[in-house]
Amino acid sequence: MRHRFRLITAAVLLCCAGASQAVFTNGGFEQNNLTGWTLGGGSNPGLSGSAPFTGASVQITPGAPGPASVVGAMTDPRAPGIVLPRVGNFTGKINDEATGALLTTLSQTDTITAADVDPADGLPHVRFAFAPVLDDPAHAPQEQPYFYVVVRNVADNSVLFEQFAYSGQPGVTFQQGTGSWKYLPFQNVDAVLPASAVGQQISLTVIGADCSLSGHAGYVYVDGFGSGQVGNGGGVAVTQRPVPGLDRYGMTLLALLLASAGMLAWRRSA
Repeated sequence: MRHRFRLITAAVLLCCAGASQAVFTNGGFEQNNLTGWTLGGGSNPGLSGSAPFTGASVQITPGAPGPASVVGAMTDPRAPGIVLPRVGNFTGKINDEATGALLTTLSQTDTITAADVDPADGLPHVRFAFAPVLDDPAHAPQEQPYFYVVVRNVADNSVLFEQFAYSGQPGVTFQQGTGSWKYLPFQNVDAVLPASAVGQQISLTVIGADCSLSGHAGYVYVDGFGSGQVGNGGGVAVTQRPVPGLDRYGMTLLALLLASAGMLAWRRSA
């Protein structure tokens, strides 16, 4: 019986280790701060080139990091369809509703480990959710507020996932918020990485930008960064596959159940 308890204890430790090693530090902002993340920014001089824009179109005039915060339970007053938090108790907010041609970047670099491999397909995953809220002044496309999200392989700078849109961009299914504000409901991202990504570094960057003419704002909510599934519904799938696996919260619950079973077995054998 004691041997059985040791096996159960080992399983608990393995589960806890897997959960703690999953990619991204403070990926759900559950520390109620931006610990683990790097803030940057400056001002938005406008996008370079012409539509369709990509991450290569982004320009930043260097300056102080833009505004960023962590928010709790609320409904966004400019985007009534966005109910927060997306996951857990807190959600990150990158840039804000104030104006001034401000631009905020949020980034983190991490190493993909075996803990990020989904047993359903044997491949590492990067999962998170985002929801942009952008004023739409109907400027020229290169002058509009915008958001940008990108995941890159650090070794060769290759793009593993990216999403870009300016406010009111044709072909993007923005929903109408209050006044001239537009938004997208939370988008659930599931970036499936190649098996060779284990042991490699990936970088993730989120940008929320005001219009370049300084009179209209844009920001983006982000949450649930990790390798486990993001929340339970409420999001629109973006390169996502349903995976019947446990996320890190499920792993923690499993660890607690196993620990309880182990203690019960030990008491019976005493």
